[in-house]
Amino acid sequence: PLVLDASPEAAARGVRPGMGLREVPLLCPDATALPPHPAREAAAAERVLAGLAALSAAVEADAERPGHWYVDLRGSERSLGPPAAAAASLLATAPPLLRPRAGVGPGKFAARVAAAGAVAGGAPVVAGEDVAAFLAPAPAALLPLPPETVRRMERLGLRTLGDLAALPMAAARARFGADGGRARDLAAGIDPDPVRPLPPPDVVSAALDLPAPATTLAVLKLAVRRLAARAFARPELRGRHARQARLLAALEGGGSWQILATLREPGGEERVTRALGYKLDGAELPAPVERLALD
Repeated sequence: PLVLDASPEAAARGVRPGMGLREVPLLCPDATALPPHPAREAAAAERVLAGLAALSAAVEADAERPGHWYVDLRGSERSLGPPAAAAASLLATAPPLLRPRAGVGPGKFAARVAAAGAVAGGAPVVAGEDVAAFLAPAPAALLPLPPETVRRMERLGLRTLGDLAALPMAAARARFGADGGRARDLAAGIDPDPVRPLPPPDVVSAALDLPAPATTLAVLKLAVRRLAARAFARPELRGRHARQARLLAALEGGGSWQILATLREPGGEERVTRALGYKLDGAELPAPVERLALD
């Protein structure tokens, strides 16, 4: 098993997403491992995203880090106020239980580093002229690079963003390829990448309460076929195809479980049913299933 996310306290001790769960006790002996709850996490993320979208038309989800979003605040001074006030409004979209953090900077990476170093409920603001000095002491592990690349950097003595920024560009590219050049720019505060909001996908949902908790994949496959038929009978999907399907299962005892099937080519009811069936073939149910939902 791998670490999917870590609290600020665990991260301060070196726990990082992508590392093996067995490594965690060596770095943080008092850490507690929590199993993922995909259905609950997805619902919480959708509520936060809706709140952010109400504040800004430009919201981008970080594809590498679920639960992280970039919000373009340019031109929002009239509606949201100065950066500190705008950040407070962004934080208010997430329940305090989630211990949200925000960061404001001249670019996405600087804002991400500011948020990573913030306390729960905090939102540091980094001015453009201060960005290089602000980034310099931050750990290189915050760069959007694979863990193995970060470990290579650390073995070479490049433990902070300042260490990497001091490396000549040619050397960064020679040692780490194109990703190294991009990382060196980010470490130096050079980040021209704009917020890239994606148009919201058309989502059609269908749900099914099972008459008795399902314990076998055969029963689930029959339920999936009924769900797909129900979804494609909806007016929004008639005559149309789907590119992706997510099956959410509410488990006996309160847990949840999900699988995601992405089709190579958009398909109709039969192709969606088949794709989810293939995913189920390799799955292992953690508990009996009481309810299914298909998006």
